[in-house]
Amino acid sequence: MNTSKRLTCLSFKELFTSLDQWLAQHKLLWDVQTFHSLEWPWHESLPALCEWLQNCENEPNAVQVEHALTRFVPGFQVFKWAWETSVQKALAAPSSHFSAGIKGRKWQQIQAFSQAVSPASPVLEWCAGKGHLGKLVAFQHQVKVVSIEWQASLCEAGQLASDQRKLAQRFIHADVLKGEGMAPLQQANSALALHACGDLHTTLIEQGIAAQLQYIALSPCCYHLTQAKHYQPLSQVGRQARTTLTQENLKLAVKEVATAGQREQRLKQLELIYRLGFDAWQRMVTGSDGYLTVPSCPKTLLAKGFVAFAEWAAEQKNLSNYITSHSLEGFEEMGRQRSLQVAKVEAICQYFRRPLELWLVLDRALRLQEADYHVSVEEFCDKTLTPRNFLIRAQR
Repeated sequence: MNTSKRLTCLSFKELFTSLDQWLAQHKLLWDVQTFHSLEWPWHESLPALCEWLQNCENEPNAVQVEHALTRFVPGFQVFKWAWETSVQKALAAPSSHFSAGIKGRKWQQIQAFSQAVSPASPVLEWCAGKGHLGKLVAFQHQVKVVSIEWQASLCEAGQLASDQRKLAQRFIHADVLKGEGMAPLQQANSALALHACGDLHTTLIEQGIAAQLQYIALSPCCYHLTQAKHYQPLSQVGRQARTTLTQENLKLAVKEVATAGQREQRLKQLELIYRLGFDAWQRMVTGSDGYLTVPSCPKTLLAKGFVAFAEWAAEQKNLSNYITSHSLEGFEEMGRQRSLQVAKVEAICQYFRRPLELWLVLDRALRLQEADYHVSVEEFCDKTLTPRNFLIRAQR
């Protein structure tokens, strides 16, 4: 038996408003640039919290963070929202060839998404890639699917795979950010988008409303991938919100590594240590008290050790002349110590990650409600499959 979790509340508007007030009240705790200061971000405003963090041997978990916030932040109250479990209809199981070429976790996400939606034919698959979701939806829901994608090579590969399976799916090569998705939307009854990033999924919402689609189901992703430097709320309620967000704030909403492999996490941690160690070195040699952003590095560089990374970083930032006159000794250990401090700070910020993402999701749900859709907000799969597991379903 398949189940999903649906958000239960009397009013999305009331939930959004109370969440907005809570986030605005505690913005000091989550609107933090974790790398930029050598001090605790709250060393003046919340010294007791900083002392608690200093005394933690390791990065605190969510339960410990919640306890500390309740204890050390005046007036702090835990914000909670409720879910109800619903049983999903049974769908025909696809044969093994449907998952060919799809990594295990991605295939499980696609299956969970198809299980959670109820589209009416014809269906437009938005930002389709090779159309893996569209293939499964065409098979399981017995609907005609049009998959729209801006990379021509993916359209060709997707169409070939669909033809081999004799599915009612065809591809359109188009750039939806240039308005080229509007005509296909006007010919569809439903639109689906699994993890369409930033402006891609907000474009679907606005153009889907304009096209008077009967059904829209989308799982938002990468809220920070937008042209605007500051978040532009979609809904009328959102535009009256107290919470304001920069692109950096939007990155916090998707900053979670629940699905990263051990090797990926180990390399990420090593790179962080090297970056913070180099930053401590450059602050000393330049006399600057600001964090110096360094470009992305090839992962093979990390295997060569801290000195090699620091020499590369110095070259990137025109600091190579300091290398011969200022030793790098001891700065890797400084980076290691700073990485623990950063982890502790981010543990506080991370506590607000899911509420912040819910705020963004509710803004999208409210925009659809204001356009006369009946809307639900769900978790279509467990977060171990993907932390981006919110699903917005809208039925006109």
